[in-house]
Amino acid sequence: MSLNTDTVRAIGIFKTRQEYTTAEIDKNLPAVIEHIKKIPVVQSNLTKYEVSYKAEKLPKTLASELGLKETEFTTVVIVEGKSHEKIREALTHPDYLAVIKGSLDQVTTIEDFHFFSAEFATII
Repeated sequence: MSLNTDTVRAIGIFKTRQEYTTAEIDKNLPAVIEHIKKIPVVQSNLTKYEVSYKAEKLPKTLASELGLKETEFTTVVIVEGKSHEKIREALTHPDYLAVIKGSLDQVTTIEDFHFFSAEFATII
């Protein structure tokens, strides 16, 4: 098994402000996604932009079933592109920053948002 090198990722993880419910996120996230999808540098540089947020729907959380500490983080953003440079160009572009800044102000705080470049191995 080796790392995939034809595609790379950037991963963001953050916790939302407690006053936001899943219903509110469901209501507001589509508009943010539509803004991001329309940014030309995002369209040309990224092959995937996924947002996933915590949704524990079973009686016990997955963390508790695995014997792990419950996480404060609620949302993961996974971005894929052909190179780290292409991802960086898209995510640091003023048009993208304008959209995400608004989201940061409303949904989380700068202290609670982490982002890093990553490579990955496909297991299955």
